[in-house]
Amino acid sequence: MKRFFGAVWRMLKSNWLLKIMALLFAIILWSYVLGVTNPVRERVIEDVTVRYTNVEDLETKGLTISGSLSEILDSVNVRVAVNQSDLKYLNNKNIFAYIDLSAINGVGEHTINITASSSYGEVISISPSEVTLFIDNLVSRTIPVTVQTTGSVAAGYFANDPIITPGVVPIDGARVDVEKVVSSVCYIDLDGLSEGFSKSVEVVLLDIDGNALDHNLFKGSVPSVIVDLSILAMKTVPIDTSGMLLGVDELAPGYELSDITIEPQSVEILGEKSVLDAISSIELMSFSVSGAYEDIVTLLSYKLPDGVSLLGEGQVQVYISVKEIIEVKEYENITIQAKNLQSGMSATFEQTSLDVTVIAGINQLALLFKEDIVPYVDLDGLDIGTYTIIVKFDMPEGFLDENVSSATTQVTVTISK
Repeated sequence: MKRFFGAVWRMLKSNWLLKIMALLFAIILWSYVLGVTNPVRERVIEDVTVRYTNVEDLETKGLTISGSLSEILDSVNVRVAVNQSDLKYLNNKNIFAYIDLSAINGVGEHTINITASSSYGEVISISPSEVTLFIDNLVSRTIPVTVQTTGSVAAGYFANDPIITPGVVPIDGARVDVEKVVSSVCYIDLDGLSEGFSKSVEVVLLDIDGNALDHNLFKGSVPSVIVDLSILAMKTVPIDTSGMLLGVDELAPGYELSDITIEPQSVEILGEKSVLDAISSIELMSFSVSGAYEDIVTLLSYKLPDGVSLLGEGQVQVYISVKEIIEVKEYENITIQAKNLQSGMSATFEQTSLDVTVIAGINQLALLFKEDIVPYVDLDGLDIGTYTIIVKFDMPEGFLDENVSSATTQVTVTISK
C-alpha cells in the first residue's frame, strides 16, 4: 500500500495535467457541498446609518434632542448571521438601525437601546447597542441678520450696502442650543465684482464669542436670506462753477466779483458705466448774488443728470468774494502843513505843495474831496535850523496809510524866529 501511494504521489508530482484536474474536481465537490448544505455565516457590516424614529411624536410633546444627531450617533456596526447563498447580497444598504424616541416624555438624559433589522439573515448584535440622549424643551426664536463683506469690487466700481430680506431668521431647537445663538450673519465676497446680484445666501449662526454654530443643532434646513447687491461704476469728475452764479452784473453799485472757490473741487459719482462715460464735469445749483456787497459763504447742491448719484457729501461749500471796485485818483497841488511848531517860531518850506495819489474803493473815493487830504510835517521838538522831514497825511476815517502816496516823500523845512 505504501508503495502504491508513493507511486501515485510521484505521478502527480511529475504530471501537471493531473494536478489541474484534481484541483477542478475539488472545487466542484466543494461547491456541491455548499449548495446542498447552505451553511450560515456571520458577518459584521460597518457604518450602518442610524435612523431616529417618532421624532414628530417627540416634538408634539414640546421636546427635542439637544445636539447634532450626526455627532451624537450617526452609524453603528451590525453583526448578521446569514446563509452562505445570501452573503453576497449583504451590505449596509439593506440593514436598518433605529433609535425609537416614542417612549421619551420629559427633559433630561435618556439611554435608549438601538434596534436593527436585515433584509438577509438575522441580526445578532449591534455596536454600540445603546445611546444616551439629552432631551430639552423645543423652543423658537427669531435672530436679526447682518451682512459682512470681504474683498473689493473691481477697480472703478462701487458696491452699495447690501439689502437683506428678511432682516431676521427663525430658528427652532433645544432650549440649551437655541440660547447659544446671539447673532447671525451672511457673508458676501465682493472680490473683483463689477455687476450686482440678487440671490439666496445661507446664514451663519454665531455664539457669544463669534464662533459659528453647527446648523445641525437646529430644526429644518439651513436658514437663508435674499441679498440684493447693487454695484455701480464710479468716476471722479471736476465741479463746474461757470454757470452757477446769477446776477453777477447786478452786484451793489461799486462792487465786483473778485473770486470763487469751492470745497471740494471734484466729486465722485455713481451710475451705469455708459452714462458716466459721457460726463466730464458736474454743475452746481444756481445761486443769485444780485445786490451783494460783501463776501458770501454758502452750501450748494449738485445738479445731477438722470441715472447719476453721489458718493459722499451732497453739498459743496462755496466761497464767493465780492470786493469794492478799486479806483486810483490824483489830487494835485495840495499845500503841505506844519504841525507842532514851537511857539514864536516860523517854518519855511522849500516845497510848499505836492500831488497826492489815493487808491481806494470807488464808493469811498466818491466821498473824498481835495480838502479832506492834509499832507503835513511834524515839527515837534525841533529848534531853529534846517531839516529834511518825512511827509505824513491826515485822511478821513476809513482811509489807511497804504491808500495814500506821493512822489514827494520828504521836504526841507527851515525853522526860524
